[in-house]
Amino acid sequence: MRENVSPSLPGKGGVGRVRVEWTARGFVFVGLGVGLFVVGMLRVDGVMAAMGLSAGILLVWVRWLGRRNVAGLELGYRGLRRVQAGKGFDAKVELWNRRGLLDGFRVEFGIRLMGERDVVGSVGWIPAGGVATAVERVRLKDRGLRKEQEGWVRSSFPLGLLGFRRELGVKSEVGVLPANRVPNELRVSGFLLDGMPFGGTRQYGGMGEWKGLREWRVGDGVKKVAWAASMRSGQADGRLVVREYEPPGSQVDVCVVVFHSLGGDKKMIRPDRFERALSLLSGVLGYLQGMGVEVRFVADFREWESVEVVNRRQVARVREELMLAKRAGWTEAHDLRGVLGGVGDGECLVVISDMPAETWRAHVPRMVLEPVIVDVVKHEAVRARSFRYERGGVK
Repeated sequence: MRENVSPSLPGKGGVGRVRVEWTARGFVFVGLGVGLFVVGMLRVDGVMAAMGLSAGILLVWVRWLGRRNVAGLELGYRGLRRVQAGKGFDAKVELWNRRGLLDGFRVEFGIRLMGERDVVGSVGWIPAGGVATAVERVRLKDRGLRKEQEGWVRSSFPLGLLGFRRELGVKSEVGVLPANRVPNELRVSGFLLDGMPFGGTRQYGGMGEWKGLREWRVGDGVKKVAWAASMRSGQADGRLVVREYEPPGSQVDVCVVVFHSLGGDKKMIRPDRFERALSLLSGVLGYLQGMGVEVRFVADFREWESVEVVNRRQVARVREELMLAKRAGWTEAHDLRGVLGGVGDGECLVVISDMPAETWRAHVPRMVLEPVIVDVVKHEAVRARSFRYERGGVK
């Protein structure tokens, strides 16, 4: 993940106006000053009138000093530029006092990341030219991208009679990628066994079909030696023979991953399912690439334009696209059938959608390798059961 490594200073419009608000203490103080002045004037009491007038002068001084206390302060953000939804990361907010002479006192500051989560801090004193920091563990849940964050500084210095707040725009790009959720359809139900699309790989120790016997060569393991056959052949020339199998051979080289939003009539469109389907899609792409399978990715929100995914950089590039992906509302059945019909016999097929599988399963053709259908509804139900388990107090 790339990181913001320097403070981001406010750009155009970043230096906001200082807003002044009354506090409860300020209302009491003003009421007392006005009361003293009015009573002093009615009773021709110069001392009481002077006290009331002094309260007004003090309030003007408090207002001037309080505005100066928050003026000239700037915010910066240090943290990751790309994060995963639901995954925690450290966010650091910096408060800079750019003034040459005036220090700052009793200042609170913060940044609202992605308009969702506040990272806040406070400092009792910040010298001229100094910097104060606040670090907080943050978890963002909404996918998206923002190049400018909302920031603010506020203070009730001095005396707490008035509150002073200044809004700042912090130019710092933050993007939230969809979470990586590998669907169970790829990891369980026999998909790591021989005869299945992703089974029998060398890393899992699978073997292919029996091929025959051959002479022992340097590098052959002892376990491969066919001792009985070697003893029989040894009577002739004394050479060892080993068992030979076909290459572990049910894993395919290319897999087509199709994402669509085709639904049946009167089926409710739920944004949360689209987000969950994107997280499943992101998990599938990373999982297949990690297994060394070449992936061809096709989606309706990409106008059915395919993209090759064969290394981590290409996976990261696709996830960048998913960060800003919007649901396609124009998908037709014939479009989906045309894409699925273009999958070769020697390729595996994974189909993901944000609509229930029952509404589009009939469009998936029969193939030599059984297609993997990811039903977003099943993953939704698993999450709901987990939530009830925790609420039940078992953990």
